[in-house]
Amino acid sequence: MSDARAAVYASELERCISTTVKLAESIDADKRYVQAREGKAHPAWLLGHLASSLDNNVGVWVLNGDRMLPKGWGRPFAPDFAGGNPITENTDEYPIWGDILGVYKKIGAACVEGVRALTTEELDGDLHGNVPDQFRAIFGNVEATISTMIRHDSHHRGQMAMLAGKGGPGA
Repeated sequence: MSDARAAVYASELERCISTTVKLAESIDADKRYVQAREGKAHPAWLLGHLASSLDNNVGVWVLNGDRMLPKGWGRPFAPDFAGGNPITENTDEYPIWGDILGVYKKIGAACVEGVRALTTEELDGDLHGNVPDQFRAIFGNVEATISTMIRHDSHHRGQMAMLAGKGGPGA
């Protein structure tokens, strides 16, 4: 039987993903791959990073599932400290926006469904798979990882909004 906390986390994650999708769908095409400064994230990188992070941290570490991120998408959307490629405005380095958004939606839906089904024991349990020690120390157990990933999505959604001119004073 699933846990009431799992239902709350699933609802929060679902709302978070839905809000990110709504924002992503509103970003003008000419702003999707534009960096504020060289080497800094742009909306396409942020959206791909969110998809990749959900896939790994929730899909694999929390839910013990198989990776859903398409092959070859890991390095382009990984941060530098995790071995990612340098971020660039060169659109040839990234999948097209619609594909990134579609993968984010697919991974997000699978993660929400999986989180909703977690039991009390699973929420309180350890992460699955080969979690590097440095990340295990940051993310903790299953419940803490889900909570962190909700905040992670919200944080990067805010960055996307600012980069796209969709938030803040005068927007």
